[in-house]
Amino acid sequence: MPHTPKGEGFDFHDKICIAHAVFACIAALITAPAALLIARYFRSRAWWFKAHLILQSLTVGCVFILFVLSTVAVSSGGHGTQFTGLKKDPHHDLGLSIFILLFMEAIFGIAAHYTSSKQSTTYGAFPTIRAKKSLLRHLHLWYGIVVAGALYAAIKSGITEWNEVSDSGTTVPNSVVTIYWVIFSLEITAYVVGWLLEAFHGKRDLSETEDLTEEKARTPSI
Repeated sequence: MPHTPKGEGFDFHDKICIAHAVFACIAALITAPAALLIARYFRSRAWWFKAHLILQSLTVGCVFILFVLSTVAVSSGGHGTQFTGLKKDPHHDLGLSIFILLFMEAIFGIAAHYTSSKQSTTYGAFPTIRAKKSLLRHLHLWYGIVVAGALYAAIKSGITEWNEVSDSGTTVPNSVVTIYWVIFSLEITAYVVGWLLEAFHGKRDLSETEDLTEEKARTPSI
C-alpha cells in the first residue's frame, strides 16, 4: 500500500492500526494489570473475585478485538498473515501467542474457581505460593503473570512496528513512549511490593504463631 503523504491524515491501514493500539493499551496497561493487582491486594474482600472476573473478561474481549483488527490491517496491505515467509513479523508472532495463552489462562481461571483448596496452616514467606492449592490455581497464577509480561512486550514491539510500517510515515511521539514506561514501572512496582508485603506479613504471622505456641506450652494445664 502506498504511503500517505504527511499532512494528509491516516489511510485505512493506519486507522485500523491505531484502533488496534487503543485496545492493546486498554488490555495491557489497564484491565490485565488491574486484575492482577486486585488478586494480589484484595483477596480478603468479598468483591475481589467478581472484580477480577470482570477485568479479565474485558481483557479477553479487548485481545479478541485487537487480534481481529490486526488481521484486517495486515490483509488491507496484501501482505498475507506475516506469521511465515519473508514478511514474518515478531510482533505478530507475539500477538498470536498472547491470543492463545490468554484464552488458555481464562480456561484455567474458570476451572480453578471450581476447585477447592485446603487451607494451609503453614506460615512463612510468600504464603500464596506455599499454600496448598490445586494445580489449576497455580497454573492460573503463573499463566497470568506470563500473559501480563507478554502484553507489555507486545506494546513495546508494537511501538517499534508503527515506526517502521506506518503508511503515513509518522512515528510514535516520545511522550507516548514515556507514558508507557511510567505506567509499566508503576504497575510492576506495585505488584512486586505486594509480594514483599506478603513475605513480611507471612513471617510476622509465623512469629506470632510461635509465640502463642510457646505461651501455651508454658501455661500449666488444669
